Amino acid sequence: MRCRLHSQFRSFVFLACSFFFVGCLEDERKVDLEDVKRKLDGVAFDKESTSKFIDLAKVKLAELKIAERDFKKAGEINEAIFNVTKTLEEVTALIDEVKASLEASELGFEDYQAKYRAKVRKDVVGKNLDLSATKGEDFKEVRVLSVNPVEIRIYQTSGPQSVPISEIPKEVREMLQMSEEEAEAHRSKLRDNAKVREERYKEWKEGLADRKSEAAQKAIAKRLKDIQTEVENIEKSMNLRLLKIQDLKSRSSQWQRDYSLARGDKRREQALGYSQMYRDKAQKLTDLNSEGHLVIARLRSEEEDLKKMQQPGG
Repeated sequence: MRCRLHSQFRSFVFLACSFFFVGCLEDERKVDLEDVKRKLDGVAFDKESTSKFIDLAKVKLAELKIAERDFKKAGEINEAIFNVTKTLEEVTALIDEVKASLEASELGFEDYQAKYRAKVRKDVVGKNLDLSATKGEDFKEVRVLSVNPVEIRIYQTSGPQSVPISEIPKEVREMLQMSEEEAEAHRSKLRDNAKVREERYKEWKEGLADRKSEAAQKAIAKRLKDIQTEVENIEKSMNLRLLKIQDLKSRSSQWQRDYSLARGDKRREQALGYSQMYRDKAQKLTDLNSEGHLVIARLRSEEEDLKKMQQPGG
């Protein structure tokens, strides 16, 4: 009886333990399943995040590739701009060199042209020119005394004359390198010089407006004295030229007589050449004396003005 009860009690304990262990196993299994589920959910979340990250990375990568291409193109453009700039600088430098060369050539040509013009005009002095095309038969063979941009000074039996550029034949103008542009520039220069002299004299004259000033009176006296000295010097030079002119004309006349008496052509040609040479020299000195008379007339006019300034109420 006791053994049977003992056996039943043991069976009951075993059964209870079995239920307990089974319950524990079920609870443990339930916990494991929930943990696995959470892990699976985490894996699913990580997979979605990873997918989004990959997609975003792909977009960024595409943008970086585009930026890389753009940067590469920008580098190519910069290199092209650098090359173009360098080429442009080289071309500009070459243009500057060519321009400088052309300017130097132009200056060289102008210098050569000026020297040639001066030479042909100097060489024609003392020689005969044919101006009959514009001046008539009386100017068939006229001797040249001088040439300037606006006229030719010639000598005829009636005396020296001036032929303006407008009355000089085209062929002669071209030979002597004469042009209306040069003539006008020469006239303009003469006008400017005359205007400057007139303005200077006017300023000097206006500076003496205060005639009562002692300094002004001294200045007038000094200027009158300078004018007198200048006139005397010019007259002295003119008198010396007159003596030289008489001597040259005398020599010209002697050679003219030799020309008339000479029998050989060579002797006659030599005599005529010397006669014309001395006559031309005499004419040049005569022209200088004519200019001297003009200067003296101007000085005398200034002298009269200054003398009036010395007079009360003048």
